[in-house]
Amino acid sequence: MAFEYRHATSADLQAIFQIEEAVMPTPWSMKSFQEAFDSDYSLIMVVTENDVICGFSVLYITAPEAELPDIVIDTKHQGKGLGKGLLEYTISEAGKRNVETIFLEVRVSNTPARNLYQRFDFEEIGKRKYFYSNPIEDAICMSKSLQ
Repeated sequence: MAFEYRHATSADLQAIFQIEEAVMPTPWSMKSFQEAFDSDYSLIMVVTENDVICGFSVLYITAPEAELPDIVIDTKHQGKGLGKGLLEYTISEAGKRNVETIFLEVRVSNTPARNLYQRFDFEEIGKRKYFYSNPIEDAICMSKSLQ
């Protein structure tokens, strides 16, 4: 299987939104994706297979820092290493934009994501109580230095 990692286009936003709605317990709105796409301070990246979007990431950049608020792989494509590849691509793109540190939050219960981030040298730097809803849950705050 050949997967391609690239920057999202406006034509990708509907598919991105559909994946978000299907996978995330508290999904972003289409308006939020459109605002992120239109912003000079954000990047939306996708992974595709045969031109079908399998997942995406959103990165907010205010160099030298960036925040990774959303990285999602469609349920039917999970377990293929796409999250790893997309995270690697996202980190690479951040580095090209003078980012020195990437921050993110992850649900305490999301062990697969936490393990993935730790494999990429993200470190736990704190906790945010009751950060998530549906269900209410704490977030683990993590950061990665690109230096």
